[in-house]
Amino acid sequence: MENKNKIINEANKMISGELVFLNGYYEYDLKRYYLPGLIYGSSYLTFFNLEEAKYFSLDETIRINNYCKNNCERNIIHANIYKILNLIAGFELLGIGINIHGIAEGVIKNMHNKKKGLVEDHEKNYTLKLLFGDIFYSRAVIYLINYDNFFLFEDILNSLLVLHNSRLIIHQMLVNLFTQNFKASVYKRFGEVIYEIKNLNALLKSAFLAGFAASDFKLNSKESSLSFRMIDNLVSFKTYSDIENHLGLICCEERSDAQDRFFDFIFSKKAEISEKIDRDIAAIEPIWLKNNFNGLVELFRTS
Repeated sequence: MENKNKIINEANKMISGELVFLNGYYEYDLKRYYLPGLIYGSSYLTFFNLEEAKYFSLDETIRINNYCKNNCERNIIHANIYKILNLIAGFELLGIGINIHGIAEGVIKNMHNKKKGLVEDHEKNYTLKLLFGDIFYSRAVIYLINYDNFFLFEDILNSLLVLHNSRLIIHQMLVNLFTQNFKASVYKRFGEVIYEIKNLNALLKSAFLAGFAASDFKLNSKESSLSFRMIDNLVSFKTYSDIENHLGLICCEERSDAQDRFFDFIFSKKAEISEKIDRDIAAIEPIWLKNNFNGLVELFRTS
C-alpha cells in the first residue's frame, strides 16, 4: 500500500497545515476532531489500483490499470494526483467540521449536567463548536474548487444537507431517549429510522461513490451489487460506531436496564453488519481491490 500511503501522508500534511493555521487564531484543541487515518480519503481511493504505478509522483498525472478480473485486461485511466489530493483534503476538512458540530453530545450532556446541578454555559459552548465547524466547511471549499468538478461539488453539498437534516431528527430522538429514561417505546422508534441513521454519514458515501466514478472501474451487475453492498455496510458500520461513541460519553454515569438494552441493540447491529462485511469481502475480485477493502475495514474498525 506504499503509493496509497504516500497520498494519505501528503493529504495529512495539508490538513495539519490547516489545523496549525486555525489554531494560530484561537487556542482550541482542533486535533481531537481529526483522524489521521483519513477515512474519507481512504474510501475515495478504494477503487484505484495505485500499487500498479511504478513511477509515482505527487505532482503529476499517473497512468494505472484498474482491471476487474486479471491484469491482462485493460482499463487504463489517468489519475491527476494534484486534484485527488485537493479533493481528499476537502472531504476530510468537511469531516472535521461535521465532527466539531457533533451529533448530540453538547445538548444532551448539558441536560444531563443540569439534572445534577452542574449548569454550564451551553450557548457559548454550542456557538464555539458551530463557529469552528463552519470555518472548516469554508476552508474545505478552497480545496474542492481545485478539484474542478461542479457536479461533484453539488453532490457534496446535497450530501451535507441530507446529513444535517438526518442529524436533527436523530438528535431529537436521542434527547427523547435521555429525557424519557430510555423508555421502550422511544427505543423501538429509534430502531425504525434506519434511513436517517444511514444518512448520518451521507458525506462518507459520497466519497466512496466519487472514487468509484473517477476510477472508471468496470463491473457487471453481480460485481456491482457486491461492491455497492460493501459500501453501504461500511457506511452503516461507521454510523453505528459514531452513535455508540456519542452515547458512551453521555450515558456513562447513570445506566439503567433500558439503556443497557439500547446499547445491546447498537452492539448487535454492528456485529450483524460486520458479519456481512466479512462474508462479502471474501468474494471480492481482483486481489488489489480485496486488499484495498481489507485495509479499509481495518481502518473503520479501529477508528
